[in-house]
Amino acid sequence: MQASQTQIDAFHSLSTDDVSASKRKILDLFKADRRILLTRDEIAARTNMQVSTVCGRVNELVKAEALAVRDSARRPGRRCRQQLIGLPLEVAA
Repeated sequence: MQASQTQIDAFHSLSTDDVSASKRKILDLFKADRRILLTRDEIAARTNMQVSTVCGRVNELVKAEALAVRDSARRPGRRCRQQLIGLPLEVAA
């Protein structure tokens, strides 16, 4: 299920007490641009947060439908793939 624009706006309207600083830092990376897709490693590097912290906060944001797993990319030198995280696409009517 993907979040509608109304759900995204409601999430962003929460007071700063309701959204932790680490979640806000992650959301700010995307700057309301649905074209931006980042791996958890890239988010960690850009926010100067530990990957374990980023994973937990991203999982919470995905569950709250503020972010979505939009695609996957092959990890350099490995067989496994990494999820690409971005803002949810609008639901087609």
